[in-house]
Amino acid sequence: MDPFGGFVQRRWLWFALPAAVVAVFAFSPDVVAAFGLVPAVAVLVAVGSGGAIWRLRVSARNRAAASEDGFGGWLPLPTDHDHDRRIDFTAETGRLRRVARRAAAFVLVWMALAGAGAGDLVLLDKVADELLATGARTTGEVVSVQTFTRGGMTFEVRFESRTAKIDRDSKNSYTVGERVTVIYDRDDPDRVRTLVEENKSQFLVNLGYVLLVAGSLGTLFAVLAAVGWRGRARAVAATGWRNATVDIVRVFARNSRSLRRPPPEIHVRFREGTGIVLKAMSSTHGANALADFTDRLAWVGGWGRHMVVLFPNGPRRPGPYAVPAFALNLRTEGGGRR
Repeated sequence: MDPFGGFVQRRWLWFALPAAVVAVFAFSPDVVAAFGLVPAVAVLVAVGSGGAIWRLRVSARNRAAASEDGFGGWLPLPTDHDHDRRIDFTAETGRLRRVARRAAAFVLVWMALAGAGAGDLVLLDKVADELLATGARTTGEVVSVQTFTRGGMTFEVRFESRTAKIDRDSKNSYTVGERVTVIYDRDDPDRVRTLVEENKSQFLVNLGYVLLVAGSLGTLFAVLAAVGWRGRARAVAATGWRNATVDIVRVFARNSRSLRRPPPEIHVRFREGTGIVLKAMSSTHGANALADFTDRLAWVGGWGRHMVVLFPNGPRRPGPYAVPAFALNLRTEGGGRR
């Protein structure tokens, strides 16, 4: 059903890549053009969009093949035992759709954050270019130079009976006594630059890059979450929920120095004797807080990489708690045991 294996399973990338590229280009076309990235952006959008369309077609074929046998590769046939008066399963399926919409809203938030960072960098460039074009010019003399361990440099220049500190933007080196062309704003003499050094505020430059990087990464992960939850909501709506007993098994990464625990496995045992092993996904609805619990009542819905395990109570508050997961294998007789 999936001839390309794990590569195709990362289908969120085909949606996140063009979305992130288009977002950055939309908010900061000047930055893209300034760095000569227009052809690269066009290629990325074309490849990402083509991959997304292809992946949708693969998903549709896989879904049609899976539904032919009632998703029996992952779930048994429904029975009366799958119902529980304590839980409104229709409402819980709708809750999955709301989670997907909330994740989609976060895509816009992260895109706005990336746009703010890009806009900050564009504005700083425009201000520096405007000063270069309209500022008063004079000759100044470097009176002091300060270098930093990470390669940065600032130098102080004296011109017209006053001094100004300039942050180096280029790779040029400066020495005391060297003469440079100073450009300053007549109405605001504190705005100073040279022909080469734009002398931007390092705080605003760093802030712009932080917002741009954080917003871009956040957009990628939010798109991943939105696409994933939408797929799981559709899958559960198609399959319904099945009553099961589950063991949540902690997974330890071999030879890993990371302090972050990987998501646990969920060993599922259905009432008619079959079982399946699922892998919880990294999410704010994660299962790590439930790890090492055995013989827990739960309901399982979805198929393939779009599965959800619904617990009657969450780890921190009462009420149904949905954990996203994907199947590590197909349902087998006696499967899902530790």
